[in-house]
Amino acid sequence: MKVTDYQSYFGATPKSLNDADFNRLVTYFDLLRQVEKPVVSLITPIFRAKETLVAHLLSLSNLKTIIPYEVIFVENNADEESLAILNQLGAKVVSEPRQGITHARQKGLVEARGKILCSMDPDSIYDPYYIDKMALPFFIDKDLVLCYSISQSYEDNFQLSPKMRLRNKLKLVYFRWKLSGKFTTKIKHIRAVAMAIRRDALEPIGYETDLKAVSGCDDGMLAMHLHNLGSFKYIPVDVYTALPPKREPGKPFPFCNERFLKSNNQLEDTFRELQISNVEH
Repeated sequence: MKVTDYQSYFGATPKSLNDADFNRLVTYFDLLRQVEKPVVSLITPIFRAKETLVAHLLSLSNLKTIIPYEVIFVENNADEESLAILNQLGAKVVSEPRQGITHARQKGLVEARGKILCSMDPDSIYDPYYIDKMALPFFIDKDLVLCYSISQSYEDNFQLSPKMRLRNKLKLVYFRWKLSGKFTTKIKHIRAVAMAIRRDALEPIGYETDLKAVSGCDDGMLAMHLHNLGSFKYIPVDVYTALPPKREPGKPFPFCNERFLKSNNQLEDTFRELQISNVEH
């Protein structure tokens, strides 16, 4: 399926699906539970994902591979609607109460059983052959620790206007140019939406969970550590993801750290911004 084929699933819920799609997803997750020794683990953090989640799940159900794999969703104080979607379809969900994308990915690392870990995003649509393209290179090159790719963007309702198609073409050219550069340039342009990592390289490092004001949150920092352990490989594969939300320069996206979560208590907001803890009021 093309990303535009998912338009009717934007904002979908299990109840709004037709019987064929509902049964497809329920059967898909039932079969995944029967995989005893997964080689690849797909890990998706969940925070606020209700509008795109069903489409993401359908894209996973369209994956074509003979490699045994598992899918783990890490709910990180997720909204009730997103959790309901996952629970009603029988997906594997684990919880990480410490707010932050790196906390969620670290929880996924702990729970994963596969030798290769793929970091996924719930607003993204993946190539049907994504697992084969991202995982098989690790079995050819024993020095390989990271496979990465470039995502393209879609507009609301998974649309691709002529302007967006042009933007995507320019983005691919730009990022391929940056990723062909020196180490410091390459690291800054690797994104977690399309990363596959060798588990035995990642496990001793883990994710840095105290990233309070680092742009990109978990991807560039992790790539820096992995660079000292082995080689990287760029993989041309189709991944479509939502346009990122707006943010203040130098600050991460709101889901990256609890310090940037909105609160109804203005006094607590002030203390948090000033990084004051254990203050009596």
